[in-house]
Amino acid sequence: MMTRFEQEITGKLGDFWKRNAQQEVEKLMDRAYEIEVEKDGAAKWVSNGNYLPSDVCEKLVYGGFDFSPKATEIKRNKQTADFLNGYRNHKPTAEEMFEMRAAFGEGTTVVNVLTGEKIRL
Repeated sequence: MMTRFEQEITGKLGDFWKRNAQQEVEKLMDRAYEIEVEKDGAAKWVSNGNYLPSDVCEKLVYGGFDFSPKATEIKRNKQTADFLNGYRNHKPTAEEMFEMRAAFGEGTTVVNVLTGEKIRL
């Protein structure tokens, strides 16, 4: 199955989307200085250290950017898993509890959508 980008760039979705896809590739290639490529070929944004999303990788491959999409994917998946594990294990600070009480009201029960943990404010 073709990705959305592949459908766009090949013209399967019409000339408008083909031009749009080509412009997106050009914009990314013009911003290549914002991307750091590590020794193993993994690519991440210089500004925040996040590994590139798969759609960005797909466009950079099309544009001929020199990096490893596979190494990027592996590190992005680990980075995402680490972030989510940290979020799952996070206990609200006193300041966060204060903010939640201000937003939702004293006595309200809020639910962590990742863990299902209920917190009574």
